[in-house]
Amino acid sequence: MEIIRNLEGFQRHPRPVVALGNFDGVHLGHRAILKTAMERARAAGGTSFALTFDPLPAKLLFPDKAPPLLMTSEDKIEALRVSGLDGVIVLDFTRELSLLTPRQFVREYLVDKLGVCEVVVGHSVNFGHNRAGNASVMVELGGEFGFDVTVVGPVKVAGMEVSSTKIRQLIADADLRGAARLLGRYHFLRGVVVHGRERGRRIGFPTANLESETECVPPDGVYAARMVLPDGTYPSITNIGMRPTFNETTRSIESHIFDFNRDLYGQRVKLEFVERVRGERKFDSAEELARQIAFDVDNVKKILAAA
Repeated sequence: MEIIRNLEGFQRHPRPVVALGNFDGVHLGHRAILKTAMERARAAGGTSFALTFDPLPAKLLFPDKAPPLLMTSEDKIEALRVSGLDGVIVLDFTRELSLLTPRQFVREYLVDKLGVCEVVVGHSVNFGHNRAGNASVMVELGGEFGFDVTVVGPVKVAGMEVSSTKIRQLIADADLRGAARLLGRYHFLRGVVVHGRERGRRIGFPTANLESETECVPPDGVYAARMVLPDGTYPSITNIGMRPTFNETTRSIESHIFDFNRDLYGQRVKLEFVERVRGERKFDSAEELARQIAFDVDNVKKILAAA
């Protein structure tokens, strides 16, 4: 598996089949596109690639309006890497690149640099300046430049079309189960464990405080979650919010890992979210909060045992 970030001097591969897209979240719809590219490459005796962008176009062009990303760039590339493709091409998305018309982009990158045999896109793809290119335009350009185009139609789960936009909405609504069905996995945050105020430790529930690098954070509340470390996956209860019982003014992500007493400070970890248990509440005392947490822990253990 190759991760290619620079196409200057790119060595041509036999009969390249390229899946083109942003692939934020690498959800079930994206996986259908990737699977099609791999199948088409195998049938042609060729090489399968995903071609994506870093940063995502909206982050450069409309930073104030761009949606929160479901994955860090690193996690997205890793998900593409383990998908079974022969390679992942990550183009540095610049303003110069954003000005290319669909035809210029296809000719310069797909034809001249990559020499594509076939391009696989989703039905809702957009590319080129002002998002002027779509699936139909790609088919036309394929005819002009002599490569095949396969358009993968919408993927639906329980009648719901899979899209990054829909998944973000489900996460914003705290429907982590619904998001997981469209993702094909549990939504997770990636980040470093940092020092907190150690309030949880003082009431019997020490926590790992996560400084999230992942942008798409679930809303405030208490969650059944799993902490993924290099040596295994650990059940946990996670609170996201302002800690109103203590009149805090900054939002935090705190995870109490069951039956765990190791120091995680400074470690980069992955925190998976299974289900929201309740919203965040203000309690009259730390003792009342501790009693509620003990009740929540029992509930979370049951949820995770059945997940």
